Amino acid sequence: MNKINNKEINNKENNNDENNSKKMNKSNMKFYAVGGFNVVGKNMCALEVNGEVVIFDMGVDVSRMVSLEEEQLEYRNLKCEELWDRNIIPNDYMLRGKKVVGVVVSHGHLDHVSAIPKLAPKYDCPIIGTAYTMEVVKKVIKDIGPKDLLGKVRVANYGERIELSSNITIELLRVTHSIPQPSMILVYTPEGIAVIAYDYKLDNTPTFGQKPDYKRLGELSKEDVKLMVCETVHIDDEERTPSEKVAQLMVADAIDRAYRESSAVFISTFASQVARLKSIIDANNSNSKKRTVVILGRSMKEYLGAAEFLGMIDMKECMIASRGKEVEKLLAKVELSPESYLVICTGNQGEHNSILSRIARKELSFRFTKEDQVIFSSTVIPTPTNVASRYVLERNLKNQGVRILKNVHVSGHAMREDHRDLIRIVNPEYLIPCHGETERLASFASLAEEEGYVLGNTVFILTDGRYVVLK
Repeated sequence: MNKINNKEINNKENNNDENNSKKMNKSNMKFYAVGGFNVVGKNMCALEVNGEVVIFDMGVDVSRMVSLEEEQLEYRNLKCEELWDRNIIPNDYMLRGKKVVGVVVSHGHLDHVSAIPKLAPKYDCPIIGTAYTMEVVKKVIKDIGPKDLLGKVRVANYGERIELSSNITIELLRVTHSIPQPSMILVYTPEGIAVIAYDYKLDNTPTFGQKPDYKRLGELSKEDVKLMVCETVHIDDEERTPSEKVAQLMVADAIDRAYRESSAVFISTFASQVARLKSIIDANNSNSKKRTVVILGRSMKEYLGAAEFLGMIDMKECMIASRGKEVEKLLAKVELSPESYLVICTGNQGEHNSILSRIARKELSFRFTKEDQVIFSSTVIPTPTNVASRYVLERNLKNQGVRILKNVHVSGHAMREDHRDLIRIVNPEYLIPCHGETERLASFASLAEEEGYVLGNTVFILTDGRYVVLK
């Protein structure tokens, strides 16, 4: 077991609060719903045991952050107070004065990590996650600052137990999701184990990495699991989430059919979906009408760069551009010979400043022609902003005669029956849903009631800024 030096994590200013909290909350576990309990995204929560607190994730509301660009504002330049007023980052006021011993990050999606540069400087403690997750976190910190926050970043391996304090030890458990090296977070405390199940799926045939650690999950049912906190993004889909292997086949088929025409072919997916991007590149390379792969967009370059740095993917044969003149230069090549290129670009959510949206609005030099093809290897994240933005993008594409193929995709999130499976495997005493509007949290609570939990007694629906004491 790796014990982090207490000198690195003690918040010395909070000693009095720590002593008082120990007296008041002895034999209790307190859970804080900081962000993501009113919306899909902006994820952050915390657990307090005997006056010591561990924080899980620090994300943003991505759709609201993207809207800053339309106002010509830069996220990096805004203070916490301004971001709170705009509901972009979680408001961590409820943790002020607490002794925070660690920030543990489940995975590298922006709605889980992008508030770290804004909020983590307040806490004198390590920031912990898997190697890929921490590469993403470091890139976010380098982009936004402060740079000295990089010194707090710690990489943890799956199965490694890290003692943050005498009350709190954490372990990262391997799961699958739409990004490399996601984790469930196990928290060992004198009051029992807490399981933080942020974004996950139970994929038995992943195309990238290993399947979930069912052995360790099974062992948890024999231990004292006091609490499980669980995401709810697809709780209303009454099925199990299909494997990424299904998406791999869908992508290969879509590319093969598209290549039967001599038109331009663009494909857009989540930049963090490294497994999907690898499937797209592999499908192209194995096709008899193989094209040169062009990758466009800053987020594409950053997420793939992190994967390439860790030896997860080979990008040597791809042409990559992230911004400005280099993007225009590659698009000029594509326009001269569209049948020779496969363009992978940002814009699957219709983001205003994404490459695909800018082309569709004719703000870049490339022009779509009738019968060009755009493949969306994604679904729309269910927020009003994303739905509206994607509608505008599709309308602009159709007005130019572009053929659109949607939903060449499987989700990276658990669906209702996956959640039921996880509840039965882990068998926690208490359940708290997160990562969704109240309707999604309530839907999860109804599933929990089907499994024998009691609303307000053993399953709790919280909103941002609320907490519950688990006795």
